[in-house]
Order: sequence, then C-alpha cells, then structure tokens
Amino acid sequence: EDDSEGDSEGDSDSNAARNSVAAASSAPPPRAKAKVTIGDIAADELGVAPASAPQEKPQRNGDGPLEPMLVETSDSDTTDDEMHATDGLGNIPLEWYDNEDHIGYDLDGNQVAKGTAKDKLDKFLDKMDDPDYGRKVTDRLTGEEILLTDEEIDLVKRIQSGQYAGTSDPYEDAVDMFSYKKRVTPLHSAPEPKSSFIPSKWEHKRIMKLVRAIRKGWIKPRSAAKPQAPEYYDIWKDEGDARPARLQHIPAPKLPLPGHEESYNPPEEYLPTEEEIKEWNEAHVDDRKRPFLPRKYSSLRLVPAYNQFIQERFARCLDLYLCPRTIKNRMKVDPEALIPKLPKPKDLRPFPTTESVVYRGHTDKVTSMSIDPLGQWIVSGSEDNTVRFWELLTGRCCKTLTFDEEIVCVRWCPNPSISLVAILYGKTLLLVNPRLGPLAASNGTDKLMRPVEEQDVPSPLLWQSFSGTEADEHGKRFAIKHPKEVESVSWHAKGTYLATVSPEGVSDAVFVHSLQRQHSQNPFSKKSREVQHVSFHPTQPMFFVASKTHVRVYNLHTQTLVKKLSPGCKWISSIAVHPQGDNVIIGTFDRRFCWFDMDLSVRPYKTLRYHRLAIRQVGFHKRYPLFASCSDDATIQVFHGMVYNDLLQNPLIVPVKVLKGHSKSPEGLGVMDFAFHPKQPWLVSAGADKTLRLFT
Repeated sequence: EDDSEGDSEGDSDSNAARNSVAAASSAPPPRAKAKVTIGDIAADELGVAPASAPQEKPQRNGDGPLEPMLVETSDSDTTDDEMHATDGLGNIPLEWYDNEDHIGYDLDGNQVAKGTAKDKLDKFLDKMDDPDYGRKVTDRLTGEEILLTDEEIDLVKRIQSGQYAGTSDPYEDAVDMFSYKKRVTPLHSAPEPKSSFIPSKWEHKRIMKLVRAIRKGWIKPRSAAKPQAPEYYDIWKDEGDARPARLQHIPAPKLPLPGHEESYNPPEEYLPTEEEIKEWNEAHVDDRKRPFLPRKYSSLRLVPAYNQFIQERFARCLDLYLCPRTIKNRMKVDPEALIPKLPKPKDLRPFPTTESVVYRGHTDKVTSMSIDPLGQWIVSGSEDNTVRFWELLTGRCCKTLTFDEEIVCVRWCPNPSISLVAILYGKTLLLVNPRLGPLAASNGTDKLMRPVEEQDVPSPLLWQSFSGTEADEHGKRFAIKHPKEVESVSWHAKGTYLATVSPEGVSDAVFVHSLQRQHSQNPFSKKSREVQHVSFHPTQPMFFVASKTHVRVYNLHTQTLVKKLSPGCKWISSIAVHPQGDNVIIGTFDRRFCWFDMDLSVRPYKTLRYHRLAIRQVGFHKRYPLFASCSDDATIQVFHGMVYNDLLQNPLIVPVKVLKGHSKSPEGLGVMDFAFHPKQPWLVSAGADKTLRLFT
C-alpha cells in the first residue's frame, strides 16, 4: 500500500516506511507458525528423533547476538490455513493441559476442546476391521488420524535401524552454490532504508479504523464454535417423569336417570305379568334385574315411601368410599405391528399343493402307511385285516397280504439296502421282505434274516421264523410275540434296530429289537406306564420316550436320563425328530402342535393350534425344510420349518398350505397317517375314508 501511494504522498511514504522498520526492529521477533508433519508424529510415537524437524540457522538482527531462525517445511499440498488451524494456542507445552478438558485458548479467548481419544476397545476394533491400522498415527494436537505414506514408513524404519534418514549418499561431494573466490568489493553497500525502523503511520490509521468499526458494531468478531453434541444420550428421555403424577380429582360416576319403570303411572308394557312377578320373587337378590317391581298408581298421593331408600343410599356411599378411581393410560399400539412379519408362501416353494393320485382298494379305515426309502412303493395297513403294496406313481396295487386281526401300524425300513417292512397286529410284530425293491437289497436282506443258531443271552421275546410258502410267496421272515398288544413301531436310521410300544404294559411297555443278533431287550426295568410312542435320534445314541404328558430323552450309552420335555398337554399322540436331531415336534389329542428346541429349553419354543380336532400324526421331510400334521378334521397342515446352523437365530416356522381331500368317517375320524416322499416335496396320506392320496 505504501508503494502504491508513493506518487501522491512523497515524503509521507518514506516516513511511514521508516516507522515500520523501526517497529519491526524494536518488536520481538515473530514466532514462526508451528508445523506438525507426518514424519514428526510418526517419530514421536515410535520414540525416535524426528526426521524432518525444523533446522535452526543463525540469524543476526541488527547488532545483537545470534538468534535461531525457524525454517518452516511442509511436504503436503495443504494450505497454511488448513495446516495451522490450531496455531493460535501459543507456543506452550501441551503437558500443562493433561488434567484439563481443553488444550488452550483461541484468539477470542474461548477454550479449545481436546480431540476425542479412543479407548482400548475402540483401538482393538479398529485393529481388527481397518486394514490400514498399522499405517496410521494420531496427531496429539488435533486428535486427527494421519495415514503414513510408503516413503514416510521407510524413513521411520531407516531411523530405527540407525541408518541415515535421507535416501541420498551423505558422503557425496559438496556442491559450491556460490563462488569460493574472495571479491574485493561487496555486492552492494546501500544503507538500510529509514522505513525499516520507523512505525508505519498509514498502518496505524487503518488499524484504528478497524477498531472504531468493531466498537460501533459495523464489524462483528468471529462467533464461537458450536459445541459438539455428546455421543451418549438418555434412552429414557421420552419416557416422561418417573415420579407419580399428582392425583387429580376424578368425579364420581353419576347415577342413571329414572326411566318409565320408576314412574308411578308407567305404561302398560312396563307392568310385569304374574309369571314375571313370581319369577322375580323366587330369584336371588343379586340375580334380579332391578330391585323393585313397577306398579301403577292413580295419583301421586297414593305412592308409598320407598322401603329400599336407606339401603340404596348406604350402598352408594360404600361404592364411593371403597371403589378407587384412577386414570387409565391407553396404550397406543398399532395392531398390525403385533402381527409377525412372515415371508409369503409362494417364496417358500416347493411344497405339496395338488392332489395327484388316489389309491382305492381297502374296504375299511386305513390306519397306517409308509413309503420305501427309494420313493417307488407305498405300504398301507387297514382295519379290513389287509396290508397292500402300491406303486406310488401309478396307484396300482401289486401285492396284498391278509391277516386275522386288524392292522395297527406299518413301517418301511429307512435303510435302502435292507428291504423289510414291520407290520403290527394284535400282540405280533411281523417282519416281511416284500421283494419290490432292487434285487440286491432283497437278497442281502434274506442273508441278514437267516436264523441264528445259538445266542449267548436268551431273548425275552420269541423270534419265530417262517419257511415254505409263507416265506417264499408272502416274504414273511420273523414274527415276534409280545406280552401285550403293540400299537406303534419306530426304526433306527441305520435300519438294524427297531422299537415297539405296548401302552398297556407296565415294565414291558418298550422293547428294542436287533436284526443282526435276532434278539429283543427291555431297556427299562422300572415301571413305565402310559408310554405312547418312541423314536431314535438320527445321529446320536439318544432315545425319545413319549408318555401321555411328557417326553423323556435317554442316553443309550450312559443309560441316563438327559432331558424331560414338558409340552403342557393332556395326551401326546405322536412325536417326530428333525433330521439334524436338534428339534422335536409333538402332536397331541387336545389339538396342540408343539415345537421343541433341544438346545433352548424343555418348554415348547412354539405351540401351534391350527387344527379343530385331535392331531393324529406329525412328521418332518428328510431333505426339504417342511413338516406337517394331520388331524381328525380331515385336513393336513403343511409348514415351512427352516432350521439355521447359527445358534443365535431362531427357527423360521411359516404355515404354507392346508391340504384337503379326505372326508370324515361316521365315527368322526379324518386323516389317520401320512408320510413325506424321501426325495421329492410330495406327501402321501391315509384316511378313514378307505383311501390313500398323493399330494404333489
């Protein structure tokens, strides 16, 4: 500005220059702006000397002694305003503010807050998630994390290893930037100008102009920085005051106004008849609709005094005194928010939806059915004393076995290499080789079922073998006689063991039969009444025993009770174990369907009530996330049941389809049994309407 006005001012310009020079020489040397570079921070954090520390060079101010001159260096591309946003704190040690919540004061006198320091947990999370964690350092002045470059990391490593900080050769020949020859005359001998030591007059005027503008409010100083909102917050802020509100006066409810019945001259329709008067007199005082009978008077003077006036006033006073009156806060709950959000059934396909084949041939109720492990044949048992073998896809009946008693249960061996069907009727368990599967499986089964000549321990039950026509034509192999009538049979997943249940038995209610040893044993020596069903664990030596009200889980190796499941029902009708073995479903005669998570609790995880009548059978699909239940209401409920490997995620249970096709019998029975296809998402059911139906 002084140079631009030199033409007009003349001597004033030179005087101002001299004044500014004098002020500069008399004032203390200005403090250089503090530069914090990446190299300095890295070296400070690692405990080594900074590689890029400012170099001090001697500088002479007039005739005084030598003073250090601060040289500013910066390798970044940022401007001075960005790099020195906090230079107004002053050249003071930051250790003075270790116990304070700030690190100094700015130009306006406001406190400068410290940077947010991370605790050990935050640092550990950054170390696990951030791939550049080892390349970052923290600026102690600003709290900012700075990412080191490859050159800076290489510089720190060289310093730590004791090498020279720079990459150039420290012992190379020096380059003489100026001439080493001495000259007789200097470069210039001009004296210092007067403006270098005289204060500037025009600078003083400009400063006073700014001061007057600030005093009059024309120029406003910088506003203080807005405080940052804290990271924590009150989660109960919107809950309101926890202290009870002051009780407000709530007026008592008013008595209803008198109607036509209280009139001394009521209409004729309000007058009671003789039967109503007799009924009113015979009824209890608390059961009467009104405490008086309407009567008709010709004039108001003939109306007598009300004999219940004192009692009613006293009862009214008791109501006002004893009955509390409070304000009830209504809960604002969206009804749709209470309904769980489930996926749509069309997104959970495949599952059986359509009736494809109807198997007709039985003359009485079909009580049980089963599918062979290859999915080609169906076996069914009926109360017409016959067992029929059907071709699944065509519905053709290819073999029929006739017995003297009603068929209670039939189950096909789940092992594809063993061709056996277990048939229950009366007190007999019959093992039959139908010879419908692969020829190798049938021949292998005959070798397995050859009679054993000697046994070390005699079997408590008699294994009766067959020969001749019954063995060759009908395929009968063994008949095992039980002391009581048997009602259910369950195969082990390997197909070498099966268990039978006799609900009428006491100490002999459950028997486990071994095909290889042709031996039967009673696993429970104590009295175990009311056993309904049993089932094997698919992968572990666990045995599920269902009584009327509980399910006990035993370990066959240690012979101990592991768990006791309590569904909270009156009568268990069926049980099924998930193919993975971690979940169990139970059907009951009181229309309940219970899902148990073995790792969660002994109480049901879910209790479903979709049937209107008793549930007869429940079951899982071996490959697809499907399970179903059949009931006497002639319907089959199909559910999507996804079990996740993540133990923290609950199973997903969604009803997807209701299969209808069977009709109820005159006795009120519906669907008696069902089974899933071992490979396809199909289902075959047996009903009391003498038919079997395939749903695909």
